Amino acid sequence: MKIYNVLLISFLYILLVSCTKISFIGGNYSDKNSHVFTFLQDSIFQYEYQGYCYSESLGTWSKEGNSLYLNSFIQTDKIPLEYTKIKKDTDSIITVHIEINSQKNLQDDYICWPFINGELYLFESVRGSYSFKSEVPIDEIYFKIRKSPFIIRGTGSKMCYDDIETERINLKSFLGEEIHIQINMIDSLFGYRVFKN
Repeated sequence: MKIYNVLLISFLYILLVSCTKISFIGGNYSDKNSHVFTFLQDSIFQYEYQGYCYSESLGTWSKEGNSLYLNSFIQTDKIPLEYTKIKKDTDSIITVHIEINSQKNLQDDYICWPFINGELYLFESVRGSYSFKSEVPIDEIYFKIRKSPFIIRGTGSKMCYDDIETERINLKSFLGEEIHIQINMIDSLFGYRVFKN
């Protein structure tokens, strides 16, 4: 009889404890702006935005108190750069050579705008690899990149990707130098939305 009572009390205790635990209900959640979140019971979430510029994400969710935390599987959101500097004493300007390194797409699918010392340097759009000259020393440089042409998704409507940035590099470059910058394209970052907590 004592064993029966202990088992019954243990069973009731487990039942009560499990009833007080709030379980997360998976499913699809969307708004009128075409943002769609899908939460799965195994702590995986999927995100998709099918507005004018397409974006998506995949990662894990966790719930703490009244807060829901999302973390994408891909946490980097910057395109990496590599560079070399060559001293040219004969010139009073800086020559910058940009090389697009892409294994999947043509170089002409990318438009890169250079930002020197925090300011947009070239206003015209240039496709693929190119060179330009700077008459001011370059302390910092990064690029905003647009992937073009448009993509076709779903119903066949034309969409685009949001522009993404490269990492920033501190050059401390002086007049008379030649800089070779290689932009290593990671195509999966175009249209990928990064969630960090």
